[in-house]
Amino acid sequence: MASSKTAAKTSKPTGTKTPPAQLAVAFSGGLDSTVLLHATIKAHGKKNVHALHVHHGIQKEADQWQAHCKAVAKKLGCHFDTRNVKLNKPSNIESQARNLRYEALTQMCQAHNIQDLLLAHHLDDQAETVLIQLMRGAGLPGLSAMPQVKSKELIHLWRPFLNMRRKDLEIYAKEHQLTWIEDPSNQDESYRRNAIRKSILPTLEKFQEGAIENLSRSAKHLGEAQELLNQLADIDLGLIEAKEGLSKTNLIRLYKTSQARATNALRRWLSKNGLAYPSEERLTAWWSELQQTRPDSKLQWEHDQQVIRLWRGHLTITQEANSSEMMGEWTFKKIPANSKKPGIAKDRFDQAKKKGLINTMAREGGEKFKVDSKRPRRSLKNLYQEAAIPPWQRDVPLLYIGEDLVAVAGIGISADWQTTEGPRISPEWQAS
Repeated sequence: MASSKTAAKTSKPTGTKTPPAQLAVAFSGGLDSTVLLHATIKAHGKKNVHALHVHHGIQKEADQWQAHCKAVAKKLGCHFDTRNVKLNKPSNIESQARNLRYEALTQMCQAHNIQDLLLAHHLDDQAETVLIQLMRGAGLPGLSAMPQVKSKELIHLWRPFLNMRRKDLEIYAKEHQLTWIEDPSNQDESYRRNAIRKSILPTLEKFQEGAIENLSRSAKHLGEAQELLNQLADIDLGLIEAKEGLSKTNLIRLYKTSQARATNALRRWLSKNGLAYPSEERLTAWWSELQQTRPDSKLQWEHDQQVIRLWRGHLTITQEANSSEMMGEWTFKKIPANSKKPGIAKDRFDQAKKKGLINTMAREGGEKFKVDSKRPRRSLKNLYQEAAIPPWQRDVPLLYIGEDLVAVAGIGISADWQTTEGPRISPEWQAS
């Protein structure tokens, strides 16, 4: 069947000195993923394939499905792993389950050092996704639906069946006498996707032969158009983006030249930083505020559990407003002997640690710190300002040894404690 050949395309080329690539298959136990697992094993060998199952616990049969998947993997001779996830909110179950599923699959891939994850989405799924996005009023990114290949958190997602109909998978399953799970929730048309699958798409096919294939083809064309927009956005961002963040002055200058290009660049910047696209209403409000705010003013927007801040004329993305910027810990790393990096003498540090003198304290205000042995102590406020450390990054706990302030995140080690000779320890703040 074409599916095994298609699955074969997802692997990296191997030579005689390179071990076969390890592939993971998202395995729910349903028809689609069962065919994908079987075809992938057929193409790549059972020792190179890992079946990964996520137990959502939504259906009462979830334990049975997990056991079924384990048994199928054992019968096929491939590796198997599973994770249990728990939904926290009663609303938006579909979206929440999807997010938890990808998170669990990513964790399992990382645990097994696998970079390539195969998903069983097919052409019918793609058509459903296009219709859902149309009903939401989505733009090009949404209407592009699911890409055949996508990289996410160091994992490459592959959809080798995206050009195949579900009926083709059914034929394959029957030919190879495969058994699979039938999820009763797939018949519940109170779920939007089920209603589209069972009612809307069949109706469209009656009025327009090939409607499902055409919807998928449109998604491909729209995806290509979005890629061109991404390339244009990257060109524009080259003139707007700096190490400090997104230049407000240059962004507004582009907006006055072309609102569409400026919005495209802003959306691209958000996407590259892992944030969702904002709604039209939110974008309109942002542009209004940006144009009315002076470059040296402060501005703050909460979006997608993050905070976009305007500070010193640049937009930056940080943690959400309600989360503590102090989350993290001080770590202590040995400095290589051939390095000239300043640190705390290891024997001095070890003695302090043994006596339990190393501790952290929250900043209270008025602290002074000595960064240069030839200069007097200076207030942390002035040092933070000189180092251009944003206000929301100034609440990291201060590191003390006894009563001495020895290290400040973003500033350095106290001149009274630092040395560039001999075995040394480098205290570093690691945000979580």
